[in-house]
Amino acid sequence: MTIEPTTSRRSGAYGEVAARSRAFREALLKSQERRAYAVIVLLLVIAVPLSGLRFSSPTEVYLKVVGAIAGLLLLVVQVWSIGALRWARRHDKLIPGWVDALSVAVECSVPTGVILAHILLGAVAPYVAVSSPPILAYGLLITLTTLRLRPGLCLLGGAVAACGYAGVLAYVWVAKGSESPAPGWPRPGYAMALLLLLSNGAVAAWVARQIRSHVEAALDEAETRRKMERVERDLLVARTIQQSLLPRSRPSVPGFDIAAWNRPADQTGGDYYDWQLLPDGNWIVTLADVSGHGIGPALVTAACRAYVRASSAHHADLMSLATRVNRLLAEDLPDGRFITMVNVLIDGSGGSLALLSAGHGPIVLYVKATGGVESIGSQALPLAVTPELETDPPRRLELKPGDVLALVTDGIVEWAREGGAGAVREEFGLERLHASLSRHAHLPAAELIEAVVRDVGAFAGGTAQQDDLTLVVLKAV
Repeated sequence: MTIEPTTSRRSGAYGEVAARSRAFREALLKSQERRAYAVIVLLLVIAVPLSGLRFSSPTEVYLKVVGAIAGLLLLVVQVWSIGALRWARRHDKLIPGWVDALSVAVECSVPTGVILAHILLGAVAPYVAVSSPPILAYGLLITLTTLRLRPGLCLLGGAVAACGYAGVLAYVWVAKGSESPAPGWPRPGYAMALLLLLSNGAVAAWVARQIRSHVEAALDEAETRRKMERVERDLLVARTIQQSLLPRSRPSVPGFDIAAWNRPADQTGGDYYDWQLLPDGNWIVTLADVSGHGIGPALVTAACRAYVRASSAHHADLMSLATRVNRLLAEDLPDGRFITMVNVLIDGSGGSLALLSAGHGPIVLYVKATGGVESIGSQALPLAVTPELETDPPRRLELKPGDVLALVTDGIVEWAREGGAGAVREEFGLERLHASLSRHAHLPAAELIEAVVRDVGAFAGGTAQQDDLTLVVLKAV
């Protein structure tokens, strides 16, 4: 006999869960091993008191010998089963279904053999034999079969027991006649015993099915929990890496106070900001928003950051830079994925700057002299929408001391609060953003960002954040 390897082919005998789950195979084999030990304990419970009894008549000796042979047969089967099950557990294999079926058939046939031996040896009257204590062993063995966690084996055990008992009854009926048995049960009692054996198999099958379903559910839940914990660890690593890609210190740009802030909606996000000192002494500030949020957009932001950093030194002109980055992203990203991006090129020798937005907004300019706030539109489509990017010239700006340029992702203005009963959810909106910037424009850049974030949070009133939030503030000083 060989132990078959665990493959998807075994799903017919043991179920799909056993084929794909090592934990379930381990639980199945442990349960079967415990069943074997339970049978051994049952044999000891019966054998120990019987071994101390003294038998004087030949009939009593015959009974003891028959019982000993039956018990020894059951013991051999259980010891063999334990050895096979332990081997199977060590090698992550399952015992073939036909071997389990044969084992159940042998076990549930032993009481039949004991009863038949009593009759053939003439130890007791035939009708007494078929109503004697050995018939109780049928129920015990069928019940223990539930620990195999296979309802079919329980049905098989009940069928083998019922057929064996029916065969003995038929032999007694033919050999001894159909007259009313005396001593023994009334005739309907034997039919009831036969029916109970069949019912015992069916009930045991139902119990085995319930136990198995609970085991499968528990193992599935544990497996799902392990997968979720692994995903959480991976996301934590991804978040750590993504956060490390953000600038660690604020840039020192003559004439400007620059600060930025980011909070993703998930462990990882699709927003990023960056700044870089170019070889010619100018600075470039970037804010990008990848469609969606989570691990996918986070990977795209890393690629986008790398493309901008690698290209900006050789494409200092904003139109050329946007065109190159767009081409690289369009080649890499699947259809439907796009990025909005704004690049601000700051003259390192003065307060002038150029701005080019590829589909990004909001971009808000506060002018201190007038106290006015205006939104700046985009000069091109979002990146990766088409392989070739058509763009208008960058917007030229001359910021005076106290003027503020705010680059914002749409998660800020689209953060909504719950309305009243039947009311529509209300977003923070562009007007509130304008008012918040105007109200706090006198603050340094970092404090200005904190104040705007407080205003947005107060408006949301505890509503869960649905999108990534990012602000970059450039304040002329």
